[in-house]
Amino acid sequence: MTICLEGQQGCAMDAGLAAVLGALAGSVATIGAALATGRAQREGARIAARAEHRRERREPRHGAYKEFIAEATRLNSEVAPFVADLDIEMDITQEMVSRWDAISDAVKEKSTEVVLAGPKSVTELALILEGLASSLHSSLNICFSFRNSEGAELKRIVRLMRGQLVTDSKNFKKSFQEFVFKAQAALDDDGSSN
Repeated sequence: MTICLEGQQGCAMDAGLAAVLGALAGSVATIGAALATGRAQREGARIAARAEHRRERREPRHGAYKEFIAEATRLNSEVAPFVADLDIEMDITQEMVSRWDAISDAVKEKSTEVVLAGPKSVTELALILEGLASSLHSSLNICFSFRNSEGAELKRIVRLMRGQLVTDSKNFKKSFQEFVFKAQAALDDDGSSN
């Protein structure tokens, strides 16, 4: 019921209509609060699921990186003399070739695990190191196979392969250091930058 006085242009609202409008405003506020709360809960659940996913990815990565680094460290130690000097006349023995063969195979095996663990930046470096390990092993095998050759052409090939050993050794060392830093960054990534 609305009460209007003569001469007034506006009318006052009765108590029933005011109560209905008040209840309606309260309902809208309650629905808005419920929607906001639901959205906040979904966002919290999404953040928690993402953190759990990152933790689950980090553990296998850590193991894969650790094993790969161990094998790459062994090869890095083997190639260290070639990093130092282009004119090295190191005696290449069958024992050395066998060691490099085993280490090269181990680097290849462990790089597969790193590639599967990711991320892309670490994967790319693991593949580079795997390729360098294969190239180093091939060059060493050629040097060993033709080490006592007398022909000028074969001696030239051995010199070229020794030069390739030096180049690949330096590249391996550099890429290995870069791999370690990228692996650390991948393990430290908490996803806050995404």
